[in-house]
Amino acid sequence: MRTKFNGILTLLLVLFVQISFAQEKTISGTVSDESGPLPGVTVLKKGTTQGTETDFDGNYTIKAKVGDVLVFSFVGMKSAEKAVTNANTINVVMQNDNVLDEIVVVGYGKTTQRDLTTNISSVSAETVQSVTSANISGALQGAASGVQITQLSGAPGGEVRVRVRGASSINGSNNPLYVIDGIPMFSGETLSNSFGGQRNSALSNLNPDDIESVEILKDAASAAIYGNRGSNGVILITTKKGKSGKARFNISTSVGIQNPIKKYETMNYGEWLRFGDAYFQNSGFPSGTWSNNQNPGNGLAGATQATLDAYYSANANRGSNYLDEIYVDNALVKNTSFNVSGGNENTKYYFGIASFNQDGNLLTQRFSRQNVRLNLTQNLTDNLKLTTGISLTDEKIRLIQNDNNIYGVLSTALLERPGQDIYNPDGTFNSYTNFTFSNPVQNAVENFDQGTTFRVLGNADLEYKFDENLTFNTKFGLDQLNFRQRSYYPSSTSQGAPNGSADQRETTSRKITMLASANYNRSFTNWKLRTFLGAEYETNTFNFLRAAGNGFTSTSLTYLNNASTPTTADAFFSEARRVSFISRVGVTLYDDLILEGSVRYDGSSRFNADERWGLFPSASLGYIVSNNSWFDNNVVSYFKVRGSWGITGNVSAVGRYEAQPSVQSGNYAGVGTSFLGLANPSLRWEETSQIDAGFEAKFLDDRISLNYAYYVKETYDDSLILNVPLPESQGGGSITSNVGSMRNRGHEIDVKATIFDNENFSWDTTVGFSTLDNEIVSLGGSPAFDAGFASRVQQGAALGAFYALQADGLYQTDAEVPAHLQAQGVRAGDVKYIDQNNDQLLNGDDNVIVGSPFADFTMNWSSNLKYKAFDLSFLWAWSEGNDVFNNNLQFSGITGSIGFNKFKSQNNYWTPTNTNTDIPRPNRNTRAYNNQNSSRLVEDGSFIKLRNITLGYTLPKIKGFDKIRLTLSGDNLIVITDYSGTDPEVNFSGGNSIVGGTDFLTQGGSKVVKFGVNVSF
Repeated sequence: MRTKFNGILTLLLVLFVQISFAQEKTISGTVSDESGPLPGVTVLKKGTTQGTETDFDGNYTIKAKVGDVLVFSFVGMKSAEKAVTNANTINVVMQNDNVLDEIVVVGYGKTTQRDLTTNISSVSAETVQSVTSANISGALQGAASGVQITQLSGAPGGEVRVRVRGASSINGSNNPLYVIDGIPMFSGETLSNSFGGQRNSALSNLNPDDIESVEILKDAASAAIYGNRGSNGVILITTKKGKSGKARFNISTSVGIQNPIKKYETMNYGEWLRFGDAYFQNSGFPSGTWSNNQNPGNGLAGATQATLDAYYSANANRGSNYLDEIYVDNALVKNTSFNVSGGNENTKYYFGIASFNQDGNLLTQRFSRQNVRLNLTQNLTDNLKLTTGISLTDEKIRLIQNDNNIYGVLSTALLERPGQDIYNPDGTFNSYTNFTFSNPVQNAVENFDQGTTFRVLGNADLEYKFDENLTFNTKFGLDQLNFRQRSYYPSSTSQGAPNGSADQRETTSRKITMLASANYNRSFTNWKLRTFLGAEYETNTFNFLRAAGNGFTSTSLTYLNNASTPTTADAFFSEARRVSFISRVGVTLYDDLILEGSVRYDGSSRFNADERWGLFPSASLGYIVSNNSWFDNNVVSYFKVRGSWGITGNVSAVGRYEAQPSVQSGNYAGVGTSFLGLANPSLRWEETSQIDAGFEAKFLDDRISLNYAYYVKETYDDSLILNVPLPESQGGGSITSNVGSMRNRGHEIDVKATIFDNENFSWDTTVGFSTLDNEIVSLGGSPAFDAGFASRVQQGAALGAFYALQADGLYQTDAEVPAHLQAQGVRAGDVKYIDQNNDQLLNGDDNVIVGSPFADFTMNWSSNLKYKAFDLSFLWAWSEGNDVFNNNLQFSGITGSIGFNKFKSQNNYWTPTNTNTDIPRPNRNTRAYNNQNSSRLVEDGSFIKLRNITLGYTLPKIKGFDKIRLTLSGDNLIVITDYSGTDPEVNFSGGNSIVGGTDFLTQGGSKVVKFGVNVSF
């Protein structure tokens, strides 16, 4: 009996425990991501349909039993599962999901990664904000395969050149179209302001901290929906918007120092005298001729070498080191931004302000920018939503005469004869009259060049949702940019002598865009439909006003009303309009076959009525092979093939009135007006066709992804626009016509891998590889032509290929020199050129293609590592096979004018006892012979750069703060290259689409080290 009682008691106890565990209780918590609380997260009990959603603050409550599993899911995030224990609180931090349901911004809409059939590279906000650059494009360097980005000048706010899959135009711009929140903006070379021998970019007006994401549309199928502006690719920028929930504040500040990647070095006074003496002595003059010329009365003509060497050493450091005087070490870079976002179910807001200040590495260079942005989303009714955004930018830039300017500050410091002091004994500037060019420090300090830009970017989007499938939108966009430049050169400087001069100019550019569109998206049993229809109107106006004068009686009165002699007055106005009709249809069948097509019909006022309209179609296909039941692979978890074709256009090669006859007027006696150019009523768009084929694959449960593409991009059907010379019988001159074609081909490979991913340690890495083959296929019968320096436009060659004599080292003995060259004074130590046609004449007929500014391939490697509270990221960039035409050597090289100083490296010139060198001998008689454009001036510009490295530490949770992160970062800290100049990525001219890879007295890039703090609460 006792045994039975004990058994019954045990059974009752077990039942009581089970009943206790089976009782439901209330579980609560907060769901968040890296940015803070997440509203709208679905919380379900696993295996049931019972659940809830998080509120605007990310909070939730749900009834559950111990042992139940809660599943947390949200679009774009990895699902998370948490088991219910005795605890009543479960908080979840969700991670971004980089797989198929990730949202991708496309032209005029969004799609998922699964439904994407075109080639688009996505760049995160973290990547954009990690690099110290006044220009957003500069921050994108190395972030996407097939996109080459070059900082054209190291000056603060300097222009950046962006090329997406090569170049498609000769006369026009090759810069991509930039679209911010759906509104095309002024950008790139079309609006860069020429300033002090340099160009500052309109993209420097934008604040990187306001950016949510960047998408780069690379193939025609993705860019064709932008029609006549899509040939050079499209960069879509999405700014941050508010999220429902409590106000979230973010403060970010950083301070750093920047220094030149490499400084120029020149000969000291003694070395320069040694060079000059050799220059004349090799030409038959007595020893010491140059030293005696520069220092009359010292009896150095005909002196022994020992006497001369002693004189060189004693006077080595005579005068100031001009470069040391103009370079600024540890120039400050400061950036501070503040933003707040939040809202409720009806109103969401984002407000941000920022200040960026950058000093240059040359005297008096400064750049400053202040930004304000407000984005609002308002649900006016259940079906009607208004989204607005406005951005105000005030930018000031203080530049110096520089870059491609022989009278600039850097160039005069390089070329000026050594031996002069910058300052007099009393501290005043040594007069420019004692210099060949000018006093470089005085130029930097006393000459005044300042530009001020005020920019307004605004957009308003009214959306009406008829039902869950049909949406109607109207959108308005404004981009207005006011630029003012004021320059003043006092009479004390060479530019301002004798009475001072001033120049003032103002430009106002305005772009207005209006769009009406409808979206119809619907899911059926086995297929999904996506449609877009739109009509767009755009108008662009440009106002320019300039005046200049000289004759100023006081350095305190520097405005033009104080000029006694007006010298220039100029003004003009231009306007262009565009009307477009747009459509796109996408279909997904059985969740694995994706078809999409688009058509854009553009009309532009730039063309004659018969050629005004152009059609730009595209088609693309994707097939997810891995969705098939027969595809069962333990290694390959996802595999999609895709292909696309499309036609895009380029209107930038055509002036706003190119299709109309134009005249010019004059104020001289005789004819009041004359023809400026002939009209071409048949002028039409440049049209570029592009095919793209590739695949996407994921391996090992999506831990590794591979994206491959091959493309052929051709400006075809003789649509390439050139200025075609006219015969003298027709009056000579030229006419703008469609006559040629150009092709770009290449491969792109992107590999991403998650190497580790656990609670304490994670490591993901990305490698991007791309090749590019650019070729001018046809010039339509027009002759090849030179475009400046050594750049050439020639059928069968790359755009801007270097065209010059082929050098074959130096003659080592007089016996090697052919008789006809010996008669010209050529001897051992002079350059050996190849006589291509063997006619014993070295001239333009012997020029050949000796290099190309295009790289054979580029590669980027980035990694992100996290260990507990520490994180480390880096980005390496490798460019191989690109050449640089080092035009500096024709001035500061040994073959430059005797009156110019020389690079210190030129001390290694050829002598009978120093033959292992490629630097020719100094010689007055053969200087011009040795200084010809030749392959000797073409250098390998290949490089490896550590673009950025950032070490971060997130502090432990502090009450009242969501996150406090400290960072230490560096840009361009390691540069490996054989190029002898300061930076293999510089280029003297941003406004010229042809000339690339040419270095002419250009300020190189900078390396930066900075410390930052980011606080969120």
